[in-house]
Amino acid sequence: PNVSLQNKTVLITGAAGFIGANLVKELIKTVSPIHIVGIDNLNDYYDVSIKEYRLGEIEALVDVTENAKWDFIKGNIADKNLIDEVFSKYSPAVVVNLAAQAGVRYSITNPDVYIESNIIGFYNILEACRHNEVEHLVYASSSSVYGTNKKIPYSPDDKVDNPVSLYAATKK
Repeated sequence: PNVSLQNKTVLITGAAGFIGANLVKELIKTVSPIHIVGIDNLNDYYDVSIKEYRLGEIEALVDVTENAKWDFIKGNIADKNLIDEVFSKYSPAVVVNLAAQAGVRYSITNPDVYIESNIIGFYNILEACRHNEVEHLVYASSSSVYGTNKKIPYSPDDKVDNPVSLYAATKK
Protein backbone atom coordinates (compact mmCIF):
# COMPACT_ATOMS: atom_id res chain seq x y z
CA PRO A 1 0.00 0.00 0.00
CA ASN A 2 1.01 3.59 -0.47
CA VAL A 3 2.22 5.00 2.82
CA SER A 4 2.72 8.72 3.26
CA LEU A 5 6.12 9.48 4.73
CA GLN A 6 5.63 13.22 5.03
CA ASN A 7 6.02 14.44 8.63
CA LYS A 8 7.00 10.93 9.71
CA THR A 9 10.01 9.35 11.35
CA VAL A 10 11.40 6.51 9.27
CA LEU A 11 13.86 4.00 10.74
CA ILE A 12 16.17 2.46 8.16
CA THR A 13 18.40 -0.40 9.28
CA GLY A 14 21.48 -1.09 7.20
CA ALA A 15 21.55 2.63 6.40
CA ALA A 16 25.23 2.67 5.41
CA GLY A 17 24.84 -0.18 2.94
CA PHE A 18 24.38 0.38 -0.79
CA ILE A 19 20.59 0.04 -0.82
CA GLY A 20 20.08 1.66 2.58
CA ALA A 21 22.17 4.75 1.85
CA ASN A 22 20.55 5.26 -1.54
CA LEU A 23 17.09 4.92 0.00
CA VAL A 24 17.98 7.49 2.67
CA LYS A 25 19.23 9.94 0.03
CA GLU A 26 16.16 9.44 -2.15
CA LEU A 27 13.80 10.03 0.76
CA ILE A 28 15.68 13.18 1.77
CA LYS A 29 15.37 14.47 -1.81
CA THR A 30 11.71 13.58 -2.33
CA VAL A 31 9.88 13.75 1.02
CA SER A 32 9.53 16.93 3.04
CA PRO A 33 9.47 17.20 5.95
CA ILE A 34 10.98 13.89 7.01
CA HIS A 35 13.04 12.55 9.89
CA ILE A 36 15.20 9.55 9.09
CA VAL A 37 16.90 7.50 11.75
CA GLY A 38 19.57 5.22 10.34
CA ILE A 39 21.26 2.36 12.11
CA ASP A 40 24.19 0.29 10.89
CA ASN A 41 26.89 -1.69 12.66
CA LEU A 42 29.50 -0.69 10.04
CA ASN A 43 30.95 -4.20 10.05
CA ASP A 44 33.99 -4.99 7.95
CA TYR A 45 32.44 -7.57 5.61
CA TYR A 46 33.60 -5.13 2.97
CA ASP A 47 35.65 -1.91 3.23
CA VAL A 48 34.17 0.24 6.01
CA SER A 49 35.45 3.39 4.31
CA ILE A 50 32.82 2.85 1.59
CA LYS A 51 30.09 2.88 4.24
CA GLU A 52 31.63 5.94 5.89
CA TYR A 53 31.71 7.68 2.50
CA ARG A 54 28.00 6.98 2.02
CA LEU A 55 27.22 8.37 5.47
CA GLY A 56 29.21 11.49 4.55
CA GLU A 57 27.12 11.88 1.41
CA ILE A 58 23.94 11.65 3.51
CA GLU A 59 25.24 14.25 5.98
CA ALA A 60 26.14 16.62 3.13
CA LEU A 61 22.70 16.20 1.56
CA VAL A 62 20.91 16.85 4.84
CA ASP A 63 23.00 20.02 5.32
CA VAL A 64 21.58 21.51 2.11
CA THR A 65 18.03 20.13 2.35
CA GLU A 66 15.30 21.98 4.14
CA ASN A 67 13.00 20.02 6.47
CA ALA A 68 15.17 16.89 6.48
CA LYS A 69 16.42 15.53 9.77
CA TRP A 70 18.92 12.67 10.01
CA ASP A 71 20.12 10.78 13.04
CA PHE A 72 22.65 7.98 12.69
CA ILE A 73 23.25 5.26 15.25
CA LYS A 74 26.25 2.97 15.00
CA GLY A 75 24.90 -0.23 16.45
CA ASN A 76 23.81 -3.79 15.93
CA ILE A 77 20.14 -4.71 15.45
CA ALA A 78 20.88 -7.92 17.38
CA ASP A 79 21.27 -5.71 20.48
CA LYS A 80 17.71 -5.85 21.84
CA ASN A 81 18.29 -3.08 24.39
CA LEU A 82 19.57 -0.76 21.68
CA ILE A 83 16.58 -1.47 19.44
CA ASP A 84 14.18 -0.90 22.33
CA GLU A 85 15.94 2.41 23.09
CA VAL A 86 15.75 3.50 19.44
CA PHE A 87 12.02 2.76 19.25
CA SER A 88 11.41 4.46 22.59
CA LYS A 89 13.40 7.59 21.72
CA TYR A 90 12.36 8.07 18.09
CA SER A 91 8.94 6.34 17.79
CA PRO A 92 9.34 5.48 14.11
CA ALA A 93 6.11 5.34 12.11
CA VAL A 94 7.76 3.38 9.31
CA VAL A 95 10.56 0.82 9.56
CA VAL A 96 12.61 -0.43 6.63
CA ASN A 97 14.77 -3.39 7.65
CA LEU A 98 17.65 -3.66 5.21
CA ALA A 99 20.28 -4.69 7.76
CA ALA A 100 21.64 -8.15 7.12
CA GLN A 101 24.83 -10.06 6.95
CA ALA A 102 25.25 -10.62 3.24
CA GLY A 103 27.18 -13.17 1.21
CA VAL A 104 26.46 -16.82 0.54
CA ARG A 105 30.05 -18.08 0.67
CA TYR A 106 30.89 -16.15 3.83
CA SER A 107 27.98 -17.90 5.61
CA ILE A 108 29.81 -21.23 5.31
CA THR A 109 32.83 -20.08 7.31
CA ASN A 110 31.11 -17.50 9.57
CA PRO A 111 27.64 -18.84 10.37
CA ASP A 112 27.27 -17.06 13.72
CA VAL A 113 27.09 -13.58 12.22
CA TYR A 114 24.18 -14.65 9.98
CA ILE A 115 22.20 -16.01 12.90
CA GLU A 116 22.94 -12.85 14.87
CA SER A 117 21.99 -10.29 12.22
CA ASN A 118 19.53 -12.03 9.93
CA ILE A 119 17.58 -13.94 12.58
CA ILE A 120 18.09 -12.38 16.02
CA GLY A 121 18.36 -8.84 14.63
CA PHE A 122 15.27 -9.24 12.48
CA TYR A 123 13.41 -10.78 15.42
CA ASN A 124 14.29 -7.71 17.52
CA ILE A 125 12.92 -5.43 14.79
CA LEU A 126 9.72 -7.49 14.53
CA GLU A 127 9.21 -7.43 18.29
CA ALA A 128 9.84 -3.69 18.50
CA CYS A 129 7.32 -3.11 15.69
CA ARG A 130 4.82 -5.34 17.46
CA HIS A 131 5.12 -3.45 20.75
CA ASN A 132 5.16 0.06 19.28
CA GLU A 133 2.79 1.98 17.03
CA VAL A 134 4.48 1.28 13.71
CA GLU A 135 2.32 1.96 10.67
CA HIS A 136 4.36 0.00 8.16
CA LEU A 137 7.31 -2.40 8.05
CA VAL A 138 9.30 -3.20 4.93
CA TYR A 139 11.64 -6.19 4.97
CA ALA A 140 14.17 -6.89 2.24
CA SER A 141 14.80 -10.57 1.75
CA SER A 142 17.02 -12.03 -0.97
CA SER A 143 16.66 -13.90 -4.23
CA SER A 144 18.87 -16.54 -2.59
CA VAL A 145 15.80 -17.84 -0.75
CA TYR A 146 14.57 -19.31 -4.05
CA GLY A 147 17.49 -21.75 -4.09
CA THR A 148 17.42 -24.04 -7.10
CA ASN A 149 13.97 -22.87 -8.20
CA LYS A 150 13.95 -23.03 -12.00
CA LYS A 151 10.83 -20.88 -12.49
CA ILE A 152 11.73 -17.39 -13.63
CA PRO A 153 10.70 -14.77 -12.72
CA TYR A 154 10.55 -15.62 -9.03
CA SER A 155 7.33 -14.95 -7.19
CA PRO A 156 6.61 -14.37 -3.50
CA ASP A 157 4.16 -17.27 -3.86
CA ASP A 158 6.93 -19.73 -4.85
CA LYS A 159 7.85 -22.48 -2.38
CA VAL A 160 11.15 -21.70 -0.67
CA ASP A 161 11.42 -24.70 1.62
CA ASN A 162 14.81 -25.98 0.43
CA PRO A 163 17.44 -23.27 0.95
CA VAL A 164 20.84 -24.11 -0.50
CA SER A 165 22.85 -22.06 2.00
CA LEU A 166 22.70 -20.81 5.56
CA TYR A 167 22.43 -17.30 4.17
CA ALA A 168 19.30 -18.24 2.20
CA ALA A 169 17.80 -19.95 5.24
CA THR A 170 18.35 -16.88 7.43
CA LYS A 171 16.79 -14.59 4.83
CA LYS A 172 13.76 -16.88 4.47
